[in-house]
Amino acid sequence: MKAKVSQISPDKLYASLLKRKSEQEQQARLKSPIVTTNKYLVPSNRNGSGNSKIEAKKTRPASGKDLKDISSVLLKKTHARQNSKLIETKENTQNLSANALSLLLKIKQDKPETKQPVIQQNKDIFNQQAISKKYQKLMEMTKQQQQSIVKSKLFKGPRSISNPDISNLQLYIKKANGLSSPGMLYNGQSKTNQDIFKLINKFINKENDWYIQVSDGHGTNGHQVAQFLQQVLPSFIEQGIMSISSCYDRDKQINTILKNCFIQTNEELLDSGIDVTYSGATTVTVISFENVLYCANIGDSRAIIGRFDNKLSVIELSKDHKPDCFLEQARIIQRGGRVQAYSDEDGNPVGPARVWKQDEDVPGLAMSRSFGDYVASQVGVICEPEIIKHALLPCDKFIIVASDGIWEFLSNEWVVETVYEYYKKDDTQGACQRLVQAAKEAWQREDEVIDDITVVIAFIK
Repeated sequence: MKAKVSQISPDKLYASLLKRKSEQEQQARLKSPIVTTNKYLVPSNRNGSGNSKIEAKKTRPASGKDLKDISSVLLKKTHARQNSKLIETKENTQNLSANALSLLLKIKQDKPETKQPVIQQNKDIFNQQAISKKYQKLMEMTKQQQQSIVKSKLFKGPRSISNPDISNLQLYIKKANGLSSPGMLYNGQSKTNQDIFKLINKFINKENDWYIQVSDGHGTNGHQVAQFLQQVLPSFIEQGIMSISSCYDRDKQINTILKNCFIQTNEELLDSGIDVTYSGATTVTVISFENVLYCANIGDSRAIIGRFDNKLSVIELSKDHKPDCFLEQARIIQRGGRVQAYSDEDGNPVGPARVWKQDEDVPGLAMSRSFGDYVASQVGVICEPEIIKHALLPCDKFIIVASDGIWEFLSNEWVVETVYEYYKKDDTQGACQRLVQAAKEAWQREDEVIDDITVVIAFIK
């Protein structure tokens, strides 16, 4: 007997299959561990009562068997894309954690051990403190040594850029000599010598201190003026320097004393009874206080040093005061004088520049500073000295102080070269004679007269 087969329409059959498939998917969803443990994977198609959400929270964790089917289930679900991202994120997180841990271990192993900076800093501080203590102790010793030197040496010069003081060397004049020779007139007769020099050893009662002075008189009574200066000026200077009671600012004190002594000497000269209306004298002095020299000068006499440092050279201790020097001429013009040389018949200048009164052709003085010379002093000629200090160096060999009779035709360089040959023989007298003779010969070649010639040479030890 044949069974009856019910006839089902295709639409009902398709609906039935969809329903069964939906039920299977729902059961599989409830069994999935990811769905039950992750709040973000709760099904979005809730029923009206919300039972699926409550059941998802109460569901136990999935077993190992369920985990095996997770990939197949996720591939069939509508949230497969989201689930795949979560799986990859979890795996990546685990991998990153393992990689980070291994990287930290490697860095720790490779990182070299460094010393504690605090210990090094403390050590540096200790070293700095020790150095600071040593430096302070050294400075105290140096200060004490300088104080003892100043007490024992009143005129020890300070350091300077041009002339540094050599404190550990005793440089002084070991010997000195001088020579003076009268000039000659137009007719060949010898004239009255108006030059004069003075040498004082143990000046202000000190063994190695010297006083050197050269004065060159001019005018009718020039020789009397020079002799007066030889007697008065050194005593004034010695008294002034002896009056110094402290070493404080001693350079300024010595400069002031020298200037005051020159002015005081000139005042005494004006009251001496010597007629100085048109007569006067130039003067250059060199005072040696052990290894320091002070040169005070007015006029055109000159003092220089011969230095040998691999080669010979000249150090000037004074400057010539000529009327046509800029500052000298400005002062003379300001005080009502004029500066002009003699003129020939055609008006051409002849000879050196001279000082004249503005409205008279007197006095015609060929220097801008001098003692006496009363008329010239009314138009800017002064007796205030220019002072130069010089600290002796080991390469300074000798000092030459002379009147313009030497310097008129002999150069500084030639004079130094000539004296150096006698310095090597330790012959001051021979050096003086040689210079005086050479100057006379030069005057005879260059002029019709011979001026008075005076020179002092001192050798330095």
